[in-house]
Amino acid sequence: MNHKTQGYSILHRLALLIICISWFWALFAIWGPLKNELLPTSNPPIYSMMAVLGMLVSNIASFNRYHTYLEMGRWERLTRSITLANVQGVMVAFAMLLTYFLVKDIEISRAFLSTYILSLWIILVPTNYYMPDLLQWLFKENIGSRQTLLIGTTRTLSSIKEWVHHNTKTGFNITSIYTPGGGAQEHLNLQELIPVDNLEKYLDREKIFRVVIVPGPTSEYWIQGVIDLCQRCGCRIFIHNPYANYFSVPLVPVLERGQPFFSLQNEPLESPFNQILKRLFDLAVCLPIIIFVLPVLTILVWLFQQIQSPGPIFFKQTRGGKGGDPFTILKFRSMHPQSAKGDTRQASKDDDRTFAFGRFIRKYSIDEFPQFLNVLFGDMSLVGPRPYMIEHDDLIGRDFRAYHVRKFVKPGVTGPAQCAGLRGEVISQDLLQARNEMDFNYVGNWSLLLDIEIVVKTALQVIFPPKSAY
Repeated sequence: MNHKTQGYSILHRLALLIICISWFWALFAIWGPLKNELLPTSNPPIYSMMAVLGMLVSNIASFNRYHTYLEMGRWERLTRSITLANVQGVMVAFAMLLTYFLVKDIEISRAFLSTYILSLWIILVPTNYYMPDLLQWLFKENIGSRQTLLIGTTRTLSSIKEWVHHNTKTGFNITSIYTPGGGAQEHLNLQELIPVDNLEKYLDREKIFRVVIVPGPTSEYWIQGVIDLCQRCGCRIFIHNPYANYFSVPLVPVLERGQPFFSLQNEPLESPFNQILKRLFDLAVCLPIIIFVLPVLTILVWLFQQIQSPGPIFFKQTRGGKGGDPFTILKFRSMHPQSAKGDTRQASKDDDRTFAFGRFIRKYSIDEFPQFLNVLFGDMSLVGPRPYMIEHDDLIGRDFRAYHVRKFVKPGVTGPAQCAGLRGEVISQDLLQARNEMDFNYVGNWSLLLDIEIVVKTALQVIFPPKSAY
């Protein structure tokens, strides 16, 4: 994320905080005359600050990859705006209701709180939707009046030919071209650009705003001198990445002990802060389930197992974890004891290895609940790529080049593919490819908001399971 996009992200969050507190005081001011009441609460500063705190917490990881938000289509952005408003509204409501119970404010108007939370959600949806456009309009640059110079050889400039034509058609003022070897205009069909013979004189004479340098394998003899010259003339310099065409994913710049490198994968969970944030979220969700839900489920499942298929209550299997390290995954047993033992086949529809109640708990994902213990022990996370058996890891890794990227993070009880309905038996290469792409994108685009979104969607799928659930 460049500095401009990062600035948009910060301003968007600040705008949400301002709207949150401004709307509270506006509604507070009109509530009395509107409802013929004196005051809806005797502690308005406390409630307003808690509302802002709830909004602040919800915004911590909401816009980490703001450039993707700027590039979304209208329908996709609307969906995202509603999801953001849901999370923001829930956090504000939680903060204010927590205050209500802690302060024990019996004079507070519950109608006022309800109206504020609902109306704030209505305001947040269009705010999240239109804010990117508003910010870009407020800080737009008149690119048509800013001259851009291309610098490179015939060979290197050919790699950005489509980019050049697209920008000239959309109004970006690419006016001239300088090629140390000459001849690029004819090869690229860029006759409309002015050829520059003497770069130093041209930069001194013209007001060049931006210089786009496209280096190549033989650029060492001219690139340093060109960069020095452009810097002296006050040009903004963009250097094209010559290695991008070799890879199917964007290269991510990394500074490691003072040396610059490129990585093939953006990894937000390399940040210790993000790791702590994710772990706290895991524990906040898992501990209540382990304490209040899992014991009851264990007793019920054990009773049905004893009736239909006596044997051990848990199914244990070795799976691949973070870094490829093996761990033992826990599930409620859904197959007959002898069928489940040592069988590496995937469960299929109407599988004769599964007993009747086992099919029920598999369909509604009840068999997965013991994995919350895996989360507590630190082998898994609440959200992440689903772990495969070690044998399947080796087979799938041969066919999909970036498959093992999933091992950069802990496997999850649920994952991006599962909440999208891509669960159950893998019946085609296309299905497996779709799952792997979702896992790959999750590793590179993690945010707390994404985890919350996946958990909510998974909860809905537990209640309304897809056809692939069996």
